[in-house]
Amino acid sequence: MKVSGTTILTRKTLVSRRFGSEAWRGLFRDVALANPWFRQPITASSLVPLPEFLAFHDELVRRFYPEGKDALIELGAESARWALVDGPLQRLVQDPEITSLVATIQNVWHRYFAETDSRSEATLSDSGIEFRVRDLPAWHPYFEYFVIGYTKEMLELYCANPVWTHRLMGGRGTTYGYLLATDPVPSAPPRGDHAGAGRGRPVRPRRALTARELEVLRLVGAGKTNREIAFVLRISEKTVQHHVAHAYDKLGLYSRAGATLWLTERGLLG
Repeated sequence: MKVSGTTILTRKTLVSRRFGSEAWRGLFRDVALANPWFRQPITASSLVPLPEFLAFHDELVRRFYPEGKDALIELGAESARWALVDGPLQRLVQDPEITSLVATIQNVWHRYFAETDSRSEATLSDSGIEFRVRDLPAWHPYFEYFVIGYTKEMLELYCANPVWTHRLMGGRGTTYGYLLATDPVPSAPPRGDHAGAGRGRPVRPRRALTARELEVLRLVGAGKTNREIAFVLRISEKTVQHHVAHAYDKLGLYSRAGATLWLTERGLLG
């Protein structure tokens, strides 16, 4: 099994944006010293042997995302946001039909992995999208957590509804199955973290904002428009919209006024 060089380039973009280009150069320099394979130029057309890729991935996670499986899921989500909004896979999610998205989920797998018998399957039902990865060469947290974070984010970028996942099968094996389903939209904005609990609807735990989401949210609180934020951060306006939407979802917010209040209460404005 080999992995597309696009995965390495995606991580270069994410690490450089979040931690600085010197942090990326230091990581790559140390990896190349330990593994001669990485001393060659790596481009989007490169095919990285799976053991080398997983060793590289593990070192990146150890340095920059050490918080465990939640950090891996978030790294997968960050990768999807970049690849599908600003990066090389933008065209894959432009069709408005949900059935096309289901086909796209399977196509993405084959864009990233080559020379392998493993495959992904996605089927649409009334309860959501059932996503399975079959015949992996070995268990690794990359396949269990990063891949599902990426796939979940694809659906969240496509749908207005927040998305939750439930593992149908898997674990330390070579087949993983997940149900990706959308939360029902509440009839009214919740009032506080426990709103709706008495009506039998589970309350989703708040997730931590990424550094970029907080940066965007603070600019929202400062009164800047999405276009102004895009100019300041040198990203697309569409990317700003996605960051705002994800921050609102994580914090249970529904308006810019609510975001400003949330920031003010925590001393994050100014």
